[in-house]
Amino acid sequence: MNRDTRTLEELVRDLNNKMKLPAAAGSIEATGGGAVPVCIKGYASSDNVLQRVDPVFTTRRFNPVPVRIIIDKAGNVKHIHILSAFPEQQTAVYDAVKQWKFRPYERDGQRMEVETGIMFGAPRVATTAADPTTTD
Repeated sequence: MNRDTRTLEELVRDLNNKMKLPAAAGSIEATGGGAVPVCIKGYASSDNVLQRVDPVFTTRRFNPVPVRIIIDKAGNVKHIHILSAFPEQQTAVYDAVKQWKFRPYERDGQRMEVETGIMFGAPRVATTAADPTTTD
């Protein structure tokens, strides 16, 4: 595992550009459904977050911590995948994010699972002062 932040940022960018979703997910955003979560960029924004617990990092690190989450039909965090982090960051992020609650996503009157991303510890880009994360 490389700890160079520039290399990690490039890897995250590369994953976003080259990752292929199953055919059922469709070729455009928010077209999943059935057994495949709907992939929605920025779903972890403040408008959709009903309950949020921020991770507490005991050591200041200057690396971004990219996280992918799957939100179930009731708005609970079903799965957390931390793409890159130091062990203590992984624990802090996991313990915090598993407590988040979201507004359930509905399309055509049906609730659906959602996959989205969150970036912790990165420089703030187009976020408010009260929001310590950036989302994708």
